[in-house]
Amino acid sequence: MLITGATTTSAQQSVDVRTDEARNFIGDFTQIVDAAERSRLLLQTDDGSDISFADVLANPDDVVLNFRWAKAQIARGDVRGASATLERILVLDPDLAAVRLYYAIVLYRLDSLDEARAQFERLRAMNVSPDVAADIDRYLSAIDTRRKRLHQYLTMTFGSQIDSNRNAAPSDKQQLVTGTLTNITASEDKPRNDIAHIGAMRYDVSYDLGYQEGHEVFAALTGYGSDQVQIDSLDLGSFSVDLGARIRGGYFSLTPVINQTVQSLSREKYLTSRSGRLRADWNIRPDTNLYGEVSYADERYQNTTESSALRLHSGQRYGARTGVNYAWSPSNRTTIDLNAGKKEAARNFNSYDSLSAELIHAYLFGGGSYISGSVRYGLDQYRDPDFLVTGNSPQHRQDRTTRLRLTYGAPLSQMLPDDLFGDSKTAGQIYAFLAPINWSVTGEYLNTESNIPNYEYHNARAQFFLTRRWEF
Repeated sequence: MLITGATTTSAQQSVDVRTDEARNFIGDFTQIVDAAERSRLLLQTDDGSDISFADVLANPDDVVLNFRWAKAQIARGDVRGASATLERILVLDPDLAAVRLYYAIVLYRLDSLDEARAQFERLRAMNVSPDVAADIDRYLSAIDTRRKRLHQYLTMTFGSQIDSNRNAAPSDKQQLVTGTLTNITASEDKPRNDIAHIGAMRYDVSYDLGYQEGHEVFAALTGYGSDQVQIDSLDLGSFSVDLGARIRGGYFSLTPVINQTVQSLSREKYLTSRSGRLRADWNIRPDTNLYGEVSYADERYQNTTESSALRLHSGQRYGARTGVNYAWSPSNRTTIDLNAGKKEAARNFNSYDSLSAELIHAYLFGGGSYISGSVRYGLDQYRDPDFLVTGNSPQHRQDRTTRLRLTYGAPLSQMLPDDLFGDSKTAGQIYAFLAPINWSVTGEYLNTESNIPNYEYHNARAQFFLTRRWEF
């Protein structure tokens, strides 16, 4: 009985942690891609940082001073201000090709595509260098792409991570079995560090329905795999399909989504989840977005070689989420996220209510680099005691989880010289493929405190990823 109880407890800990891990990875993956994409839009500048608006007011007709001020505005994310500055310069001297190029790019950034095209075409007719002409052609092509009703994106990520306690073993190396506190003696049940190789791919497609408001339908396919070097029983896989629509109306948008997800552990399918969610966003100010979301999931577990009790986790999951995004500037954003959930499982000792809060902050540097940090705290309160763990005690499991996470990322173009591979056409193609690849390094600390020692553990994790995104 002691052996059976210990095995069941270990399997339950494993499946709970791995299910949450796969779910969290999709969110973390989306945050990294979003930060990298937004950071990519910030233009890099190498001067102007020492210029103030007072200097411009003192010399309003100084073209060089105004240009440096515009570049400083772009560097800190004030794109609209830079647009006005550049337009003023072109009134003074309309033949400045470098200024017109910056102005056209700023208009493109502001999504004023007709005006941007007019500026690029006017610039194309001027006497510009072959490199600038090639840049103009790329922007004109990008404008045509953005005007298409059908948009497709492919994002791929590869990397590795190392964990100090990959198997989520109890911190005190003790566990309750039928109410008796026992020492963990088996080495495989003690905290084990391990390295995993990770790959993820996401394909997104959206179609503009042709309405002025910008209503669209979309779909996404996401695959994720984690291959452990030593603990093969914790190899994790996940594949999900999303179908949804985005209904826009002025400052408000509504996004209904249906989803199906399949997860595997040690290359055996153990979970099929069908879910739906409805999200509402309200841009109350240009710098403030409020959102709310409700969700429902039907989760069906099946037993595996490692555990014959996973079916007891099957049931329904209900969730509600609300939060706010505040942009201090275009390059500086804070998110506060609040979650409440309820899991109804086949056995009440696997059913629980949850509450969590997360604070996320992202800062985008010039040149495409960024840093993002988050702090999350959650509470899970289980309904009934598990007699295989607590014996005759009526003790209900209660977990308190804290997760700290910090990510820094940048494109490879910051590290690769333009002439690294020479100046041939092939060398240029190699550089063009490698330069947009985003590298990121993440440090994470997860600590779960529980009133039952079986579920109290902590883990330190380091990750390194390479991410590439294509639009077509």
